Amino acid sequence: MATGFVYIVTTVNKDYIQREFRNVPTEWGDRLYFGPCKEMMRPKMESGDFIFGISSWETHPRRILFAAKIEERITFKEAYERFPSLHGPEGPIHVKPIQGTGSFPASNYEHISYAMHGGTKWQRDLATPERDAFFVCGDRVDWQGRWLGKRGPEIDDEILSFLKTCSVHKVNLLSKQNKDAIISDPIRHRGPKGFGNIGLHLETSQPEALLELMGARTTAKASDLDRLPLPQPSTGRSGGPRCGKSSRTCG
Repeated sequence: MATGFVYIVTTVNKDYIQREFRNVPTEWGDRLYFGPCKEMMRPKMESGDFIFGISSWETHPRRILFAAKIEERITFKEAYERFPSLHGPEGPIHVKPIQGTGSFPASNYEHISYAMHGGTKWQRDLATPERDAFFVCGDRVDWQGRWLGKRGPEIDDEILSFLKTCSVHKVNLLSKQNKDAIISDPIRHRGPKGFGNIGLHLETSQPEALLELMGARTTAKASDLDRLPLPQPSTGRSGGPRCGKSSRTCG
């Protein structure tokens, strides 16, 4: 049975577009790719599961930005070898494979200069072999498997009702239902010390039901989506401090 993972994409601007090409999910060619970040979610995600991204609190209204089915779960080593166009510093592949020593991840990888998660942050992102997971999403089917941005369905009462049935997770299961959610804050949990929204995600055993709700509200044609001004990697650039200074590195 497929699982649906729903999370907040914190890296979009007010126009519902990713600020940089390397922010995940990354649309490149005719697919979406999901790389670093969401450390608590990636170990669970498998081929056949679904990912849904909701726009951040900075956007009004909140929208579902994309829905994609995972086609492949691969290691960052395999991703580095297969997808050179996605290498950092501009792409979402932030490490390169090496024959190192010591414990994981330094035994297997080193950080790409100026890529996301500089310093020691990349080691936290890949703290265990279970987090060594890069995801290739499936082919586009109409609006599925591509960035919807401002064309994505707005979070309304019916979508919110579904989201409230999902379980809330961070490191562990926090609640069997997302009962504290509201339209302006569709993923939230009232813990013993108040709200704890940072890093939360939802899980559902009925991702097809959310796809159906989205389909009833998504009227954009492929030609409309093709015109969205998505970020692209520049050509002939060797990287530089601008990438290293970005504080918004996760999707």
